[in-house]
Amino acid sequence: MSLRETRKQIMKTMGCSNFRYASVYIRFLSLFVLAASCCFVAAFPANSKNHFGRSQHFLLEQQRRQPYRQFQHHLHTCMATSSNDNNTNDDDEKFSFLQRIESIKCVAVGAISGGIALTPVTALHDIGFGYGGPAQWEFDTDMGSLEAGLFAIVYRYCIRKDDNPMLNQGVIGAFVLARTLSRIQVPSYCTFAPLNCGAPLYYFDWNMIQQAGWNGAESVALFGAAAFAMDYCFQKSFISKFP
Repeated sequence: MSLRETRKQIMKTMGCSNFRYASVYIRFLSLFVLAASCCFVAAFPANSKNHFGRSQHFLLEQQRRQPYRQFQHHLHTCMATSSNDNNTNDDDEKFSFLQRIESIKCVAVGAISGGIALTPVTALHDIGFGYGGPAQWEFDTDMGSLEAGLFAIVYRYCIRKDDNPMLNQGVIGAFVLARTLSRIQVPSYCTFAPLNCGAPLYYFDWNMIQQAGWNGAESVALFGAAAFAMDYCFQKSFISKFP
């Protein structure tokens, strides 16, 4: 096929009736394709270079931070090990033989201080008002001393190193309430199911209320004095607080 026939075929394919316009169109299209190719070729190495530069910078940054990360990991490991050692030491300290000695001192301080404070109150109750006589007074004083000694141990374990006064008062109040209510005796004239002892509260009559008053006064003197003696020993470091 000759060059003229080729051009005519191109013109027929493109739908152009004028060869001059077709030639201009073909040249314009060729220049556009060439320019686009040049832009792509020029841009691709730059992008590759920037991407390679960023990758290289990232690797250098990771290498620079690697010693710091190793140090941080080593520090965390040391802190965790130290914490475990401290917990182990605390557990050993809580159950050491020295803590048993402190508990024995608590029993002695609580029994002596509580017994001394309880003695005049029970004497007034049992002997002065004739509710039990000297034998009951001796028994109540002995049992009160034992209760105060056990209270002192629990008191030390409960408050520990907490300086909140509400915690101290809560422990004392719990022991006072338990001892007061447990020592009330129901009179024989009361009926049961439901309990009815008469005026003024039916569940509690005047006799039971009077018992609660005396037992409450004894309990406050007993456990209050023991707690005061324990706090004094804590302040003077005669007895150490439970860790």
